[in-house]
Amino acid sequence: MINYSLSEICEIVDGKLIGDGSVVVNGMQYDSRLMKDNMIFAPFKGEKMDGHQFVKPLFEKNIKASFWQSDCPLEKPQGNLIVVDNVLEAIAKLAKFYRESLAIKIVGVTGSSGKTSTKDIIASVLAQKYKVYKTKGNHNNIIGVPTTLINMDNDIDVAVIEMGIDDIGIMDKLVDMVRPDYTVITSIAPAHIQQFKTIDKIVQQKCLINKHLSKEGICFYNHDCYGVKNQLIKMNLENQMFVYGFDNDCDLTISNCYMSDKFTYFTVKQIDYSPFKVAALGKHMALNSLAAIAIATKMGLSYSQIDQGLQQVSITNRRMQLKQIKDSTIIDDSYNSNPSSLVASLSTFLNYSSNNRKVVVLGDMLELAENSALMHREIADKIDFSQFDSIILIGQQMKNLYERLQQKNIESKWFMDWQSSLSEVKKQVNKESVTFFKSSNSMRFNELINALED
Repeated sequence: MINYSLSEICEIVDGKLIGDGSVVVNGMQYDSRLMKDNMIFAPFKGEKMDGHQFVKPLFEKNIKASFWQSDCPLEKPQGNLIVVDNVLEAIAKLAKFYRESLAIKIVGVTGSSGKTSTKDIIASVLAQKYKVYKTKGNHNNIIGVPTTLINMDNDIDVAVIEMGIDDIGIMDKLVDMVRPDYTVITSIAPAHIQQFKTIDKIVQQKCLINKHLSKEGICFYNHDCYGVKNQLIKMNLENQMFVYGFDNDCDLTISNCYMSDKFTYFTVKQIDYSPFKVAALGKHMALNSLAAIAIATKMGLSYSQIDQGLQQVSITNRRMQLKQIKDSTIIDDSYNSNPSSLVASLSTFLNYSSNNRKVVVLGDMLELAENSALMHREIADKIDFSQFDSIILIGQQMKNLYERLQQKNIESKWFMDWQSSLSEVKKQVNKESVTFFKSSNSMRFNELINALED
């Protein structure tokens, strides 16, 4: 992590120092609850709260320093402050400066879904040979990425950085800080379509992760990613593309895939090693593992090292996470949802080996703009819902799927929100069932599952 004096930081970010410039800080945080005494605080003004109001209480707890945005109307507290025109731009400058000072390899990961699990898998595999740092959780946005970079250990060999975008122009800012040596594009889907307007614009923006790719750099992408190949060719990266997937034309191809217990087993057509074994459920997890295999091979790992890393993967919470609630098994995939990821996860659940009743609890997929109703209805035509023993649908948009299932004479129950569904969900989650949960994060399924656990 950074180890700079306040005078040095002031020079890096073009700020104005109030206080002692000789004070040295190690690391940065924007969440006051996670602050350590030796860090510098970065206050941001959100829709409901202004982080500047926490600076004075933090100084009273003896933190060393804080940024301060010059247009903040609050009175400046007593303490070491770096005053800047824009805190977000300041931490971006600091992150870029620190990243450029480190002689490390960086893998950047983006996509409409699968970013976090792919990041986890790549990091676990590369850790068999290198000292690896990775994005914590899903801190992949315009605030999370610079925070991740600033807090990287300075003795690492490789960093795996998750890069998420929800609007035009964000990837330009992220890639300017990260400057990845290798990139991964996991998927393309109409996520955040309200902002991007078209899926072609999503492709164009996500491919900007390769904007600063060197001649030695490689973009690894899923064969099923709509439009990526043509966009990379437009960016003159035709000789730097590596394709993985289920298609025989790929550089790495999954030839067989099955699940057992908590693992997914798969073989790779081009590799005389079988089977690989990843500690995660689903064909899409095997697909994400191909990206890790490809990168690890380029970085000199043996197949046995790669397999060991796959078996040791710890996937971030709420991504196909197996949990036990008393005598019942649940699969929590409730962090995010879009049409492609929902279909992939439901397909995995259909193939999940269990003699118990299979229950699905699905919440709205959000930010799908004017096509939302149609996209929810179409899920009924892509998955055979008759194979599930119980179907619970939650949210205004899921009413469209409910009505389509009615047309198909498939029984399901619909609720407006998770609170009104709780009684029914409790009835279904029992020792005779395995229950799958998926929704967009704003549907608050984490609270639903917490209520079940309580």
